[in-house]
Amino acid sequence: MKRTVVYALAFVFAFAATAFSQETEVQDLKRRVDELEKKVGDGKVVSDEPGHQRLHPVHSVYGLTVSGGVTVSAHGAKRESGSNPSGEGALSADLVVESPVGKNGRAVLVFDFQKGAGMDFGAVGGGFATAPNGAATGYNADMEGFNDSSVHMTQAYYEHGVNESLSFSVGQLDITGYFDANEFANDERSSFMAPIFVNSPVIEFGGSEDFYALGVRATFALTDGVSFTAGAFEGDGDYADTFDKPFMMAEADFALKPFGKDGNYRVYYWYRGARPDALNTATPTDAALGNTFNNGFGISFDQMVTDSVGLWLRAGMQRESVAQFDRFISAGVNSSGGCFGRENDSMGLAYGASFMGQDYEDYLKGLGAFESAPEHYMELFYNYAVDNAGPDEGFHVSPDFQYVVNPGGDKNADSAFIYGIRLQTYF
Repeated sequence: MKRTVVYALAFVFAFAATAFSQETEVQDLKRRVDELEKKVGDGKVVSDEPGHQRLHPVHSVYGLTVSGGVTVSAHGAKRESGSNPSGEGALSADLVVESPVGKNGRAVLVFDFQKGAGMDFGAVGGGFATAPNGAATGYNADMEGFNDSSVHMTQAYYEHGVNESLSFSVGQLDITGYFDANEFANDERSSFMAPIFVNSPVIEFGGSEDFYALGVRATFALTDGVSFTAGAFEGDGDYADTFDKPFMMAEADFALKPFGKDGNYRVYYWYRGARPDALNTATPTDAALGNTFNNGFGISFDQMVTDSVGLWLRAGMQRESVAQFDRFISAGVNSSGGCFGRENDSMGLAYGASFMGQDYEDYLKGLGAFESAPEHYMELFYNYAVDNAGPDEGFHVSPDFQYVVNPGGDKNADSAFIYGIRLQTYF
């Protein structure tokens, strides 16, 4: 109905323009109608809020916009020995509130609710690979570090566009919203759920355990296809010693069109000054590693190969003297459902491998018999859009299957088959 109104308005304006017989005015009118169609569409405007919250439809009242989503998931697991963790469910909800500030600024508040601790693989033997910041590969990136009945304000920041090329944000930010992005593997609410397919596990992100931190981020667009982003953030999320042990990161992004198909190529470097303790380091008993710096670099690519199929890859390294797992690579293929008449459906298949550092392997061998091997992780999902809802609106149902070999880098640990379902709604 709204599209009909748009075309009716276009006809009226086009008729008036013809009466003046000015070709330039007609061309200008066409441009305006095209812009109007994009804005009206199905009655919603799309928020570009980055990070865990990705894209949502936005509802606007006097310039104030509100958007959000609710995710319900449930998973179970089967291990070779039959010693299985109990199946568990989880629920999360997020609310994004934005307000314009002046001509080129906006203020953003993000509220999160999380309930459900998830399956405990460590209790039945063989946990997952762990980073120095405590982030394990795991099976559900949608679960935040908090599990209670409270609503948490996870982000609060001001963003300003200085000009067409330069913008910055300052406040409590989601670090993952600005770095290590990927078109096909970066959104646990619509794509892969395993954390290693959302962000690289060999980046020791600073901030809280969910990577929220006080900091500043700036992005400079050199051209339409080349941009640079840099940020400095509080190291461990507690607002103490804010400038003494920071997390800093810089990334170069290149938007290319090889063979006429969209592609994004990212290269980054990061540095972290310290961490609260040495518990998840290469030598957990060496307290000095709590105050030892860590750094690393990595890449993230995504490339369309047909109109409906895309390929992606991530890879990175960090210091093996600090990290338990110092190298990582993942890759996958994603496809829309357009080839069988389901344009808004999507599916993906991914593989990732985490490699144990020599220092951590030596530490484990010193504790007793231990044989290391890379942790191999695979995931398959299908995102079904109910009533053909758009990719960031309506209701979606996603069956999800994961398989882990050598969990935690232990060659003798049982492989795990993880099965689950995700229900996602946007409002």
